[in-house]
Amino acid sequence: MKISWFGKHFGEEPLISGSLGSGTIFFTGCNLHCCFCQNWQISQEWLGKDYTVLELVDIMFNLEKQGVLNINLISPTIWVKEIKEALILAKERGLAIPVVYNTGGYDRLEDLKSLKGLVDVYLPDFKYADDKLGEKYSKCLKYSEIAKDNILEMLKQVGEENVIIRHLVLPDNFENTSEALKTIRSFSPNICLSLMTQYTPSYKACNYSEINCKVSKEEYDKVMKLVEELDFQNGYFQPWEENACDELVPDFRKENPFI
Repeated sequence: MKISWFGKHFGEEPLISGSLGSGTIFFTGCNLHCCFCQNWQISQEWLGKDYTVLELVDIMFNLEKQGVLNINLISPTIWVKEIKEALILAKERGLAIPVVYNTGGYDRLEDLKSLKGLVDVYLPDFKYADDKLGEKYSKCLKYSEIAKDNILEMLKQVGEENVIIRHLVLPDNFENTSEALKTIRSFSPNICLSLMTQYTPSYKACNYSEINCKVSKEEYDKVMKLVEELDFQNGYFQPWEENACDELVPDFRKENPFI
């Protein structure tokens, strides 16, 4: 499999990063083709190096030795077969920290079922309630149906207390966000929402004028009012800052993409 970067990372949700940092492993490649992907260097251009299953196991234990809070598998979907083999070996050898499966939500249901007992926390996206937007921006079919089925399986495996659902707010797409948040809220009154307002135009977003900009303060306020109306009990919400987005875009050509 290909991995682009691994190391201690503090940029995830507070529950995931904590004070010790998350042991992130960024896998190369993705089954989604999001035109706005901020990690396009690795998801679309395949920047990374080849690793064997045994080398992935070694990476997990090296991260554990660094004192990280968890092993965070980022964009694992296309490498699920190899990752599953590595997780089985690592757990047999005594890996003691939780495993986080950090996915775009567009997984095969049978793959997720095969991970039962190997994953402790699921961190899926729910990008689109409008499947036409999924086709337009990410070149995928039936995104909402597939993502909903996958999240239900995740909830069945680890319980609502161990599932955090991310939604990225896109500019000029309030209806999609509105329906997406209603869907997420329908899973449970206690479901944990991670609402991301960090969007900044990346990769090929310039080809779509409506998303070739940042989320405005007016759009942000409108979304936050909806969150209040839907009465989410648990969640993480980024504050609106005009230039905050620029600082969150990694550069995977650097030794540490986040510095």
